[in-house]
Amino acid sequence: MAQQTPISRPCWSGTTKLVISIFLVVFAAAAIYFLRVVFIPLIIGGIVAYLLHPVVRGLSRLTRLPHGLATGLIYLLLLAILISGGATLGTLAASEVNRLLVYLRQEYMGFANYLESISGESVAVLNLEISVEEITNQIAAWLTDLITSVGAGSLSIVFNVAEVVLFTVFIFLIAFYLTRDSAKFGNFLNGLIPPVYREDVRLLVTEIDGIWSAFFRGQLILAVVVGTMVGLLCTAIGFPQPILMGIFAGFVEFLPSIGHAIWLVTAIIIGLIEGSTYLPISNVGFAIVIIVMQTVYTQVDLNILIPRIIGRQVHLHPMVVIIGIIVGAVVGGVLGVALAAPTIATLRVVGRYIYARLLDLEPFPLIGPIVVPPEERAACAEQEPKRSVPDPRKLVRRIRERSKERKVE
Repeated sequence: MAQQTPISRPCWSGTTKLVISIFLVVFAAAAIYFLRVVFIPLIIGGIVAYLLHPVVRGLSRLTRLPHGLATGLIYLLLLAILISGGATLGTLAASEVNRLLVYLRQEYMGFANYLESISGESVAVLNLEISVEEITNQIAAWLTDLITSVGAGSLSIVFNVAEVVLFTVFIFLIAFYLTRDSAKFGNFLNGLIPPVYREDVRLLVTEIDGIWSAFFRGQLILAVVVGTMVGLLCTAIGFPQPILMGIFAGFVEFLPSIGHAIWLVTAIIIGLIEGSTYLPISNVGFAIVIIVMQTVYTQVDLNILIPRIIGRQVHLHPMVVIIGIIVGAVVGGVLGVALAAPTIATLRVVGRYIYARLLDLEPFPLIGPIVVPPEERAACAEQEPKRSVPDPRKLVRRIRERSKERKVE
């Protein structure tokens, strides 16, 4: 069988490469903008896969099951937890909504009876006789319109719930396939990287992985601590469903700055409707107690817990985090707010690498800024007790070898 002679192709000129690269960047930016709705479940699914991949890998090593089977077992367990937890939360939410509707119905009937009792009277204002009946008719019409609009809006709530369920199914499927085929995706992406840059990409991915794993680990610890603390405080003041409110506080802790406000508004509404289970105060007084309690735990959270648990993981100034939260809210909504801190830390790592490559400096310093000589950074790294980057001694030796090569040159 005759071998085919390789086809000789002319190389693209620098101008052609530049034009095509600009076109691809513009096309990718336009695709991201117009298909941004697709990226929300994709990003969330990727995060779920990233968090569950170590669990699947550990189960596979422990039981010697195939990776695909271990993935299926973990996701079946996750599906069971989601269904049972969703059913429980749905039952509790339906109970609270029904209680709220009963309360509003009672208040509306009492107010309507009061209006009817005074409808035949008149009020003198600045020597003018004003019929109370006209005022009551206007108020009744306004209440009727309000109830009608609420009833019409209930249909949109049903569609929103269906949309959330559909998005959850998409996220679940995306996370499953990303976890099951993680090795295939990794090999495919690794094959796209030129061999000369694979070592740099590996070190970048290692450092970025350390940032995100530390962030999620810190967030999980913070959510557990805050949920436990809020649950105990709610029990102390007689808040209805203290365990549920503690779990809710742990969930909204993933939303920096706005999570506390969401919890406070929800707690005030419940407190005004139901009041305390044993404190001898009015519902309004109980709402004030809730505000004081939330202020105390917010100060503890912001000044003690978050700096100690999260701040040390991403190494970002609070002002930078606040700016990132604002930008994340504009770009990605709630998801952008939740992922602002690790995203900024990741961009800092990538920016440091680009800066070092542009100035022909060492792009992977262990300690200190990248303009410090490698020998000094290596000496500082040996004195550092432990870093999040794995195998620091190998990286120190690598820096020393590069330094010697530069001296020889």
